[in-house]
Amino acid sequence: MIAIPVETDTQDTMSTKLFGNAKFFALVDPLTKKSTIISNEGCGNGIKTAPFLADSGATSALYGFLGDGPFHVMVREGISVYWLGKETMSLDRAIDVALSESLIRVTPENASDYLDPGTNAGACECGCTHE
Repeated sequence: MIAIPVETDTQDTMSTKLFGNAKFFALVDPLTKKSTIISNEGCGNGIKTAPFLADSGATSALYGFLGDGPFHVMVREGISVYWLGKETMSLDRAIDVALSESLIRVTPENASDYLDPGTNAGACECGCTHE
C-alpha cells in the first residue's frame, strides 16, 4: 500500500504538504489504484505517524515536507519513502505520479538533499533524537 498525505477524507481531496500534520492519509493499492482514506492517528507528530502507517499496511509513503525523525522511523519500519514535491496535487494525480515510478526514492544516503520539515525555523520539531 502507498500512503499519501491528504487534506480531507473525501476522494476528491488534494495531497497535503506537511507529512506529520496531515489529518488523513490515502492508502492506495498499487494493483487496482483504489484508495481508502484513513484518519491519521499520529496527526501533529511525524514520529507517531510513521509507525501508524506501518501498522496500517503502508509499504511506501509519499511526502512534500518531512523531517529527519519521521523519515528514519519509516526506514526502520521498512517503508520506502518517496519525495512527491512541494506542490499539492489532486489525489488522482498523486496516485498517477506514484505509479509512474518517476518519483525520487529517498534513502539515508540522499536524505540531506530531499528532507525539509517545512517549519518556519527550517528545523524538525518532532522532539525525537533523530537516530
